[in-house]
Amino acid sequence: MKITEFKEVYKDRFPVGDGWRPLVEKLVDDIIEIDNTIEVSQVKEKYGELRFYISGGNDGIYNLIGKAEEESSKTCESCGIKENVTTKGGWLLTLCDKCRKKP
Repeated sequence: MKITEFKEVYKDRFPVGDGWRPLVEKLVDDIIEIDNTIEVSQVKEKYGELRFYISGGNDGIYNLIGKAEEESSKTCESCGIKENVTTKGGWLLTLCDKCRKKP
């Protein structure tokens, strides 16, 4: 999908936890400022971190993606806070203490 379509396509059903939505949407906006012809291949959580795959791009765009992926490891995937966040479990999830205790 074209990166300019990303927010509309995922308006109601986001591909990762809502806590990462601001992180991903900022990344999308930053990429569009550099190159609005980028194609988004896949967005997912893997090993407790954001993964954002594109076709095309340059070093600047890939640096932005790397920073967002790194930031996701310090951000609760569920609620978006950055305090008391850990990555653990059988299926690795990056959650704060409060969200980890939810049933």
